[in-house]
Amino acid sequence: MDAGALAGVHGIRNYGYLRDAAGDLPTALRAIEADWSSWIGQGLRKAGGVFVQEPCPVAYYADCVFRGDRMGAQGPARLTPFAEQLLAQWIEEVRTGEPGSASAPLASQGRLTSGVRSMTEWFTERYGQRALSVVTATVSELAAYFDPAFPERREQAQGRVAAVLRERRPRVLLAHSLGSVVAYEALSRDSGLRVELLVTLGSPLAMRTVVFDRLIPPVRGRGARPPGVVEWVNIADLGDPVAVPRGGVAQRFSGVARDHVASIHRVDPHKAKNYLRCAELIGEIKKFVGDRGA
Repeated sequence: MDAGALAGVHGIRNYGYLRDAAGDLPTALRAIEADWSSWIGQGLRKAGGVFVQEPCPVAYYADCVFRGDRMGAQGPARLTPFAEQLLAQWIEEVRTGEPGSASAPLASQGRLTSGVRSMTEWFTERYGQRALSVVTATVSELAAYFDPAFPERREQAQGRVAAVLRERRPRVLLAHSLGSVVAYEALSRDSGLRVELLVTLGSPLAMRTVVFDRLIPPVRGRGARPPGVVEWVNIADLGDPVAVPRGGVAQRFSGVARDHVASIHRVDPHKAKNYLRCAELIGEIKKFVGDRGA
């Protein structure tokens, strides 16, 4: 892997790196960068090339949105009222996107009301407890990021992305999960931030009420490729409960060159590890990462 070829932006549930490092950010960075580099390397080797492995720098912002708990891992009952609202809106979008589905009324405030509870029960029955856990963790961190009472969280997270792009000048930016939202806003906010290729992985950007309608700069009807991005590719596992609606990124945003929908991993379709090793991603980045080719 050529130095400077790639950089990443992580997604949900990554505060553990900082916890394991006893709060030392450089140590946490080394750990997550080692993991990302290893996973990408596994995918490259599987593709049959011979590559020089270099660390993949990762914009780490988990501490910017951490609220002192397990970020939704303990279930919907532990969500803040704002996060609960996002969860209700998320499930509502999923339900209305299914042919013939009836909509349940939204409950926008308060503890887990009967309306929201019935929606989570429907979602769990339809998609399983694992999917609900992933979506709950996602909306918990999205709520921390989007909370208008704490705009500094959003600014700090975007600042971490901007700093990596300015300092490392990667040709390719890989943005996973919530990281795709942070990266999109950072790139859209500053036209001086440039990459040849943006790859969004397991992205919730197309969720209209939950994410799309909250983006800054505001999007009116249809979004666009950020000005400093030469090419934008999206990759979504067809079973990923975060990357919905299927094919939605290309539908909601102009300038998306390719929107891959594929079966990447049956059990854990949202994990960064599985996206970073998948054939669809490797096919997009091989030309950038120094194939010394066998």
